[in-house]
Amino acid sequence: MAKYSYELKRRIVDEYLSGKTSYSQLENKYGIDNCIICKWVKNFQHFGDEGLVRSRNQRSYSVEFKLEAITRYEMSESSYQELALLLGLTNPSLIANWRRQYREQGIDGLRPKKRGKPMKDKKNPDQPSPSSKPEAMDTATREELENRIQELEAENRRLTIQKMFWEQLRSLEREEAMRKRRGSSPNSENNSR
Repeated sequence: MAKYSYELKRRIVDEYLSGKTSYSQLENKYGIDNCIICKWVKNFQHFGDEGLVRSRNQRSYSVEFKLEAITRYEMSESSYQELALLLGLTNPSLIANWRRQYREQGIDGLRPKKRGKPMKDKKNPDQPSPSSKPEAMDTATREELENRIQELEAENRRLTIQKMFWEQLRSLEREEAMRKRRGSSPNSENNSR
């Protein structure tokens, strides 16, 4: 993926905000997809100059925050861009990545990954460190975890049902609005006689 300088982003954003040019014209002029330019403009409008600066330090987000972002996206009709701005994220693709990781790996996909090679025991370098061996779990801890899993699965089912309800409600509201528009048009009154 191409990295664009702050100066270039700012120049393009300023050109757009001057009102003298469109996204399409800027795309043709600079050879940068108009969706990227639109994202820069929205980031600048929402975050100021910080929205155009590529962050050098990678910020980490909690599992709870990631789940909240995923849930909000799935429960609303917001785009990734709109939700990212709402949550204070300058990169909307983070939400898409989190959704994919959650779908593929469950909650573990949202946990931070340890980087680097695992440490080995200094006494015997061929053996992995004892911390990498799974420890036996006592029955009380196992029961607690199993109970927690059942609670989370029940919550997941509840949220799925709730999501389906809201989707059905939105669909019915759209149908009702369409019926009202058709019913209130002058042609429909003439046709009904």
